[in-house]
Amino acid sequence: MSLFSGTPKPEEVFTPRSSDVNRRSYIPRPDLEEELAEGLTESQHLIIFGESGNGKSWLYKRVFETERVSYEVINLVQASRLGSLGAAFQDRLSRNEELEKEAYELVKSGGIKPQGVGVDFEGTWTYVKGKKEPFERLLAYIRKKAGRGKAVIVLDNFEQISSDADLCKQVSNCIILLDDPTYSQYEVKIVIVGTPAGIDEILSKSDNLQTISTRLKEIPEVERMTPNEAKSLMRLGLESALKLKVIGNSDIFYDRMLKVTDRIALELQELGLKIAKEARKKDGKIDQVVFDRATTKWAKNSIRSTCAMLADRLNSNETKAARRNQCLYACGEITKDTFTYKDVEAKIRELFPETTKNVALNVSGELSKLSKDENPLLRRIESQKSYRLSSPKVRMAIRTMLAIKEGKVVRVINDI
Repeated sequence: MSLFSGTPKPEEVFTPRSSDVNRRSYIPRPDLEEELAEGLTESQHLIIFGESGNGKSWLYKRVFETERVSYEVINLVQASRLGSLGAAFQDRLSRNEELEKEAYELVKSGGIKPQGVGVDFEGTWTYVKGKKEPFERLLAYIRKKAGRGKAVIVLDNFEQISSDADLCKQVSNCIILLDDPTYSQYEVKIVIVGTPAGIDEILSKSDNLQTISTRLKEIPEVERMTPNEAKSLMRLGLESALKLKVIGNSDIFYDRMLKVTDRIALELQELGLKIAKEARKKDGKIDQVVFDRATTKWAKNSIRSTCAMLADRLNSNETKAARRNQCLYACGEITKDTFTYKDVEAKIRELFPETTKNVALNVSGELSKLSKDENPLLRRIESQKSYRLSSPKVRMAIRTMLAIKEGKVVRVINDI
């Protein structure tokens, strides 16, 4: 009998790219779930924002399932690709209508007409195809599907249109139109999902700020997982579900996982999957070799391009102090989202006391250079005279590729 008979496969436990919520690896986020659920009962439309990979989609899908919300997702990549929001609505409707047609023909062949397709029945709307413009048709479609329940249009991946004034104007128009009796009768709410903070301010550039902001409510940012949430996810998947055994100090092992992934939910799932597969090759044991092999494979898959960018910015090993390397390493160790050159200098002096004692470091100059490259690792925030990493993946790349040995920054992974 197999050592793993009766246990699920790693890819059944860790499903980082799944569009559906995986109950095996979903960690509840009660405060955010409550905020979203309450927002669904209020008059305003909603904004969900946070860095890519933090779990925005699973959050709203979990809440919608719990609250029995009917919804349709409009990927704003389609609006950008097709040239208008109306075209994206039409594309979604056409796909749904084709599914309805197939279902109708399948059931009709059995002699039964499907309930509610083109037919009035108590407590629901009749959805008449082709008689309205796409936005109203989509509202009617969702209302028919929802019956008397809650109904939502999700406009996902807002960052894909945030710099397109015309598409932002079209989103604003839809929000405002939902106060018009023709459209408000369907009682459908819009939920906008994306990475930028201040989505209401972006939309207000095409309309009066008060006009938009009074109609929108932003729930708190969907941030990276807390340490407790991240450890719960990994223990649940690796030890409870897959019955794998961590060799040595498990707290140190999980702390390392949390550090290299920056507690980003998507990356935790990706790394968890790689670790589980490697561990199954070694009788279900997770040791240092398993962790290192899995981390290298994860980095090649998830942060390869960022690692290449980082490698291009490093000083050569022959440089005496390798100040830029120290700056980059220090930026990866700082946990705050924004930091000043003074924060970085303090961290460098803490980490490299021998090469920084009584020496002027010119950290501000190094940070300025790193923020002005064609593909910068840092972003300068002029209003605050501070910096932030251009992406959470930069922090992951720094923490995965670099280490301190004998007082110098060295690459510990070279074959990415």
